Parts: sequence; C-alpha cells; structure tokens
Amino acid sequence: MDFYLFIVWIHIIAAFIWLGGMLFLAIILAPISRKIEPLSLRGNLLNVIGTRFRLVGWICITVLLITGVLNIFNRGMTYEIFLPSQMFGTEFGRTLAMKLIIVVSMIILSSIHDFIVGPRMTVLMQNMKEDNPNLELQKLRRLVSWVARLNTGFAILLIFLAVKLAR
Repeated sequence: MDFYLFIVWIHIIAAFIWLGGMLFLAIILAPISRKIEPLSLRGNLLNVIGTRFRLVGWICITVLLITGVLNIFNRGMTYEIFLPSQMFGTEFGRTLAMKLIIVVSMIILSSIHDFIVGPRMTVLMQNMKEDNPNLELQKLRRLVSWVARLNTGFAILLIFLAVKLAR
C-alpha cells in the first residue's frame, strides 16, 4: 500500500507541475509578453522560457506515463482491462479509455507545440528587424495560442477523469 500511495503522489506532483506550468504560461507569461518590445526581445524571452519548460514538461509527461501504468496495476487491474469488453463494458473502463484518448491527444498537441510551431514562431520573432509582424508570424501565433488552449482544456478534463477513476 505504501508503494501505491508513493506512486500516486509522484503522479499527482508531475501533473501539478505540468498543468501549473501550462496555466502560468497561458495566464501570466503570454499576456505579459505581448507588451515586450522589440519583437526580437520577446522572441528571445519566449525561446528561453519555452525551452526550459519544454524540458520540465516532457520529464513530467514521462513520469505521468510511467506512474499512470503503475497506478492501474497497483489498483489490482490486469492487462485484461485493455480488452474491448472490459475497456468499453464497464464504467471504469470507459473512463480509462477516455482518459487515455485525451493523454494521447495531449502528447500529440504538446509535440506539435513544443517541437514544430512554438520554435518556428520564436525564431521568426527573434529574426524580426522591425516590430511589424508578417502574415506567417501572425498565423503561427494564433496556431500556437489555440494548441496551447486546447491542451490546457484537455489537462483540466484529464484531472476530472483522474478523480472519477480514483472514486
């Protein structure tokens, strides 16, 4: 029982750090950074903070995946929980399936944000000679913003599903 509680605790800490970081970036950093001029300085700041949080975020994602699997088996579940009759035939299984779908979606969105559109946007910002953003940068900003919002919404839903599984 002590091992199970320790793994749950680690899982919650990793989720807290990851979601807390996403909320900080969305609620605090993004709005404040829009006031930083010149645009190249803003790009440098977002690059440094984004690179640092990317490392922390992906460590948390790795910990969440490992501890999530351990939590399933520490609760007495077997591999049979992943069979369609169990996964979709019980309330626990359906909730777990929904949680896993959201986890995969979040990993895909995080990958797109962290390794493709986010870095591309900050490079464009860092290389701007004037503070008049071009069309490509404006499109990337909107895309980055919506990917981050969607991922944060998924994270909040994921917490609800985690509570539902624990009850």
